[in-house]
Amino acid sequence: MDKVRVAMVGCGGFQRHRAGNLLKVKGAEIVALVDPSEEQMNMFREQHPVTQGLPGFSDHREMLDKVKPDAIFIATPHTQHVEQILDGLSAGVNVCCEKPLVTSVAHAHEVIAARDKSGKVGMVSYQRHFQAEYRYIRQKIQSGEAGPVQYIAALQGQGWLRGTKGTWRQIHSLSGGGQLNDSGSHLIDIILWSTGVSAESVSAYGDSFGTEVDINTALSMRYKGGALGTFSVVGNGFGWHEDVTIFCEELVFYVREGKLTIVDRAGNKMKAEHLAGGGTPDQNFIEAIQGKAECESPFECGLEVIRLTEAAWKSIDQNGAPVKITA
Repeated sequence: MDKVRVAMVGCGGFQRHRAGNLLKVKGAEIVALVDPSEEQMNMFREQHPVTQGLPGFSDHREMLDKVKPDAIFIATPHTQHVEQILDGLSAGVNVCCEKPLVTSVAHAHEVIAARDKSGKVGMVSYQRHFQAEYRYIRQKIQSGEAGPVQYIAALQGQGWLRGTKGTWRQIHSLSGGGQLNDSGSHLIDIILWSTGVSAESVSAYGDSFGTEVDINTALSMRYKGGALGTFSVVGNGFGWHEDVTIFCEELVFYVREGKLTIVDRAGNKMKAEHLAGGGTPDQNFIEAIQGKAECESPFECGLEVIRLTEAAWKSIDQNGAPVKITA
């Protein structure tokens, strides 16, 4: 397949940003826009003049029927993802969905089964899989050089509460949850993906600050194999800050503001610089459709994230009682 005809489902700010990346990918062609807001579609066309004149639709099913694209990129309110993914796969279309993949474990299993039945590529757009620092950590752990993972500490803070005020992200029926399954989804995913650990149980507390959704969340984790850890997702912060520390038997990885430092058992410290990256989710998705690459962020990654997130929500509702992660 020399040319992959792509339809954009959702034309909001992030989708307009990602379209810029997609348009740089050889073999990708945007052929249709979908959004219930004509204003959003017009803003999309203004930002990307190459899309001027493309057909616009308020309903993705009408677009699938009339345009018959090869693939769709979904960036819509989170609770709408499952229907749009299933409709796309049913129409024989490859699907790349913005995080979070879905808002329940049951829906994650449903879209994975539909993908397998269709034989199409199903990807959740976790761009950190292509970030050099985390690819380096994953390689060192997978090779055995770092030794078994023993403890993980992860903190993310931003002004999410104020920044999303008045938007669909704080309406539970549209978002399905708050900061933990929004920006926090990236943090959970990259920890699970880069370390290869699988969550066993979680104890969590949360604060909604009077909104419909979680804003601040504190998680204590036990992973299969015995590793322990914590997640702190703060939506009522100021600016953006993130710390990730991964303690292994032989190496410790410190990621501070995207910069990686490694310390070995002898205390030797090394800054990992000039690492080779891995492209973008957009490029990987198109190449996976073309048969040139494996999908590096399949739907299973979204399943792992919602398994942990859903258990954390249950623990919050039970005042911090430990909850086992469901299959």
